Amino acid sequence: MKRHGLLFVMCAFAVSLIQPTIALAEVQEHPLIRPFPGSTLNPQGEYMDFSEYTFRVADPATGKMTKQTVQGRFWKLTYGLKDESGRSADKTHSVLEYRENYKQAALEQGGEILFEDGGYLTFRLPGDGVRTWCEVHIWNYSQQDLRIIEEAGFEKSLTFGPSEMKAALDADGRVALYGILFDLDKATLQPESNEQLQDVVTLLRENPALGLEVQGHTDDQGADDYNMALSQRRAETVVSYLELFGIDSSRLTPKGYGESSPVAPNTTEEGRAKNRRVELAKLGA
Repeated sequence: MKRHGLLFVMCAFAVSLIQPTIALAEVQEHPLIRPFPGSTLNPQGEYMDFSEYTFRVADPATGKMTKQTVQGRFWKLTYGLKDESGRSADKTHSVLEYRENYKQAALEQGGEILFEDGGYLTFRLPGDGVRTWCEVHIWNYSQQDLRIIEEAGFEKSLTFGPSEMKAALDADGRVALYGILFDLDKATLQPESNEQLQDVVTLLRENPALGLEVQGHTDDQGADDYNMALSQRRAETVVSYLELFGIDSSRLTPKGYGESSPVAPNTTEEGRAKNRRVELAKLGA
């Protein structure tokens, strides 16, 4: 995944690509958003693979502060700048100087300033399918509290048992499955697909009059013809699996749709993941 590195430098507001630092044992630093130069990380931070945080943002219409909750990978980091003795907060830099460093560095990377007031700054950085939100709170002269969310850091994989599949087919005539996974650019099933495929076997055994079109869908990465052929092969692989468990081939029609029927924008990784799916459609619906 392509990332934009941030290096916050005093006064000059210079920005440079950097390599991720080695995280302390107690907490993981964010690999891109760096603190004010010379600051030390407080080891009592937090990192979670999935959480949420409510950010201060300005209402575009009124300019007044409102709030927006964002979910994803979460960092809670606190940095401080000590004086030469290392015992107390450095008082040679103003809150404004801290805030402007973060602000200008974010803008240099194409970021969007969502809120700023006093010791608070909220900005959002673009990325390759991942938007990174950050709230900075500067207080006690030099302490910098950072709350960071990588918005697309969590991808939910929806799975349905036989009864849920049947209910969706009865209600909508189709159901999208995200637990049937294939090797990259191949029609080879990954082992973790077995659980959902067995649920489909159970569905068909319990409903002997049910016929299904087994659909393959892809995202828009790659040529149209290639994706169409790949989705067809994947649909045929699923049908072959079901036939191995005694499902009559006359009840199953494999059909590849390639990238022609997206359910989400292909502009983010999250959207592309939703478009890579197997769907079951009720024949005769």
